[in-house]
Amino acid sequence: MAIQVIAQGFELTEALKTSCLDETKDKLLGLALHNFSSRWALSVDAGNHVAHVTWSDGPFHGDVTVKSDDMYGSIHQATKKAIEQMKKAHDKRYDHHNQKGIPTEDTSEDN
Repeated sequence: MAIQVIAQGFELTEALKTSCLDETKDKLLGLALHNFSSRWALSVDAGNHVAHVTWSDGPFHGDVTVKSDDMYGSIHQATKKAIEQMKKAHDKRYDHHNQKGIPTEDTSEDN
């Protein structure tokens, strides 16, 4: 598992880095099915605190950008959106493939 955290345009504090690491380890990693990695890029844009996370879980990948007036809020919201992306990607892939070729149980009473 590789986790990278960078700050663009300001000095990355240990608290912000820890927040990104904790969100990844506590929430995203638990959903991972394969070799998981993430890259966080934090920045400030016109007074907005921007958290951008790019994640990869084997064949699955995604990225999320959230802007808010609080960096910790942006990190948390980016994590929530990444969780939604991961669940959707996994469900789409595995629900779709599990439906093909699997015989269904005959529940009719005509047997």
